[in-house]
Amino acid sequence: MPHKKEDILKKYIALLNAYIENNHLRHTPERVIILTEICNLRRFTMAELQVAISPHTISRATVYNTLTLLEKANIILRLEKDFGIRSQQYELVSSKESYVHIICQKCGRVKKVSDATISRMLADKRWSNFVPQTFSLYIYGKCKVCKKPTKH
Repeated sequence: MPHKKEDILKKYIALLNAYIENNHLRHTPERVIILTEICNLRRFTMAELQVAISPHTISRATVYNTLTLLEKANIILRLEKDFGIRSQQYELVSSKESYVHIICQKCGRVKKVSDATISRMLADKRWSNFVPQTFSLYIYGKCKVCKKPTKH
């Protein structure tokens, strides 16, 4: 697994290029700029991405279309949060990692953690006509800060 920023970016650009070639899409500099900033951010909201790409003139529609393309290419993952506390969050997909997202329902904070017990449990599970490669699990609750009782 690549560790340096440049290696990570090269890995994801290669994935993007392969997806573009396989789906007969156009290569555009805007897609590379957006992906580069996503690699720097790792986890982000649309607003955070807009700030990161602000030195470039890229339309909001292009950003949304690129996010959709990157999701289809399995380069980014949209975090499933249905309680609307913060803007939709995205993150880079790691093809080798399995993880648990702990999501605060009050403030919207997201923390990604590994859990060896869950990983072992799922590794032992046998699926009919299916071979799992990774998993992502969402656990909703209150973070350390939000669970503290408020003083009146």
